Parts: sequence; structure tokens; C-alpha cells
Amino acid sequence: MSSDPFAQPASREYTVRGYNQRMAKRVARRAHVDNESAVAVAFTFNNLATFLIFAAVEDVVKFIPIIGSVADFVFSILGFYFHRIVLVTGENVYVFRDWPFHFPGKLLIKHLRGPGVVQLGAPASSAFMRFVRRGQLTFFDGTIVYHSVIFIRRAQYVAQEANLPAGQ
Repeated sequence: MSSDPFAQPASREYTVRGYNQRMAKRVARRAHVDNESAVAVAFTFNNLATFLIFAAVEDVVKFIPIIGSVADFVFSILGFYFHRIVLVTGENVYVFRDWPFHFPGKLLIKHLRGPGVVQLGAPASSAFMRFVRRGQLTFFDGTIVYHSVIFIRRAQYVAQEANLPAGQ
């Protein structure tokens, strides 16, 4: 086994669900990268503090009868500045600022797909922090985004697909 923390196997453990592929195509079209085939997408936060606050609030208010969907909508609008969209296409991995209703804003990073592009989680930390950071996506350039633990599969799709060679 390699000592490189970003080294990932070049095979698929998960099959990206059709729903995530459709969302990825929609985001790619909105980001004007629809000339590339969209593969996977995840909606993340820019840092751990906002992730812990906004993700917890957004995930909990969904379960409040009657006003839960309204409260979720309000928190989504208030926190959109802290949201990031991670999009994997057939060739590249993009991180965009998120605008309301998942419209990509400013392009923050763009990397070619391939082994070692992104690492999921924080393996070199305590058990508690590994649990908290299990949705953390760390790019090889040092960029870090955090995905909610409720829909963790989206982050797993992104990590898997981003680390496969382009076109695979």
C-alpha cells in the first residue's frame, strides 16, 4: 500500500445512481460545461464550522412538521454563500460557489480527473474527528469542502469518480 494519502484504487466501488447523474447534468448545463459529460455532483460547505452549524440545522428542520420545509428553505437561502458545488465530469473536477437553487457561481477550482485528486475523510485524526469529517473532501491542492453526513453517498461518488482517470 502506498504512503500517499491521496492514492486511491482505480476501480469503482459504487455505481453512481441515476438521480445523482441527472443532478450532475443539470449543474453542468447551468455551469456552462455541458460539452463534458457530467458524472457526479455533491453539494458541500466551505469549512467545518459552517458545515457543523448549517448542515445540522438544515438536516434537523426537515423533520419538523408543517414548517420544516419553509425553515429548510430559509436556512438554505441564508447560507448559500457558504455552500459549494463539487461537479465531476468525464474530464475534470470543478468546485463552484453555490447560488440559491443550486446554480453554480464563481469557479473556485478545476482539476483534471485522475488518481490522487481528492481524498474522502480525515484518516489521520481521532475516532471522533474521523466521524465528524467523514464527509470531508480534501483536494490535492489543499482545498477542503465538507459534505453533510445525511447524504454521504454523494461525497463518496465524487471521491470515487474524481480519482478515476479521465474518460473512465
